[in-house]
Amino acid sequence: MIFASRHTQNVARNSPGFFCKAVLGLSLSVTVFSVQADLYEDGLMAYAVGNYAKAGQYFMSAADAGNNGAEHMLMRLFAENKLYAENIPSETLKWTRKAAEKGVVHAQFSLGNIYFAEKQKDAKIAVEWYRKAAEQGHPGAYYQLGVVFAKGAKGVSADTQESRRLYQVAAAEFDVHAQKGNADAQYKLGGMYQQGLGMKINMALALRWMEKSALQGHTLAQLSLGRLYAEGISVPGDVRQAQYWLSLAVAQGEQDAVVALSALKAGEDTKVALVGNTDGYE
Repeated sequence: MIFASRHTQNVARNSPGFFCKAVLGLSLSVTVFSVQADLYEDGLMAYAVGNYAKAGQYFMSAADAGNNGAEHMLMRLFAENKLYAENIPSETLKWTRKAAEKGVVHAQFSLGNIYFAEKQKDAKIAVEWYRKAAEQGHPGAYYQLGVVFAKGAKGVSADTQESRRLYQVAAAEFDVHAQKGNADAQYKLGGMYQQGLGMKINMALALRWMEKSALQGHTLAQLSLGRLYAEGISVPGDVRQAQYWLSLAVAQGEQDAVVALSALKAGEDTKVALVGNTDGYE
C-alpha cells in the first residue's frame, strides 16, 4: 500500500481545487440545513395558529430532510390527536406507521382506519392496529373492532358475540369520558344507545348524551338531533327542535345540515344520521 507523504497531502489540501470542493460541500450543507430550518419554522408557525394539517406537511418535509426536531413535532401531533389520516396525503403513511410503531395510540388507531378504509382490502391488518390501540384503552379502537366483527370483512370472519363484547367495552370507555364532559364521547355514546350497539336501544339516553354534546358545539351531534326530530319516528317529531339543531350545525358549515334543513323546509323526509366515524375521538 502506498501512502502519500505529508507534504503531498498538504499540497493537495492547499490546492485551489481542494478549497473549492470544500467550500462547495460546506455551502450545500448550509443550504440543506437552511431548507430544513425553514420548513421546521413554517411548521411551528402553522402549529401555533392551529393549522395542524399544514404543520404536519411541513414537519414531514423537514423530517424527510433529516430534521430531528420536526420528527419530534410529528410524533407530538399524533400523540395529541391533532393529525389524522384524512388530513395528510397518502405518501405520509410511513410517518403514521412510524408513530404507531413507537406506541403512539392515536397513530395506531389512524393506521387501522387507513387500512380499513381501503375498501376493507386490509381488514386483517386494520384489526391488528386497532387491537394495539385498544390495549392502550382507546375507546374508538374498541368501537371499530366491534364494527369489523359485526359483519366481518376480507380476512376477518364475523363474530357477533365478540362484536357485542367489544361494543360494550367501547360504551363503557365512552361513558367514562362522557361523564367528564368530553363532547365527542357524549356523541358516540348517544349514537350507540340510538342504534343499540352492545346494548338495548334507549332513545332517552341517546337524546340525553347527544344534547349534552350538541350544547358544547359538536356539529355531528347537532345534525343527528335535527334529523331525529325532523324524522319523528324514533322520537316524537318536533319541527322547531329540528330547525334549531340543524341551524346550529349549518352555522358551523356542516353541508349535510344545509341539505337536511332545506329538505325540512320543503316538507321532505330526512334520514337519521348514524354514528360510524370515530376518527376524531380524543
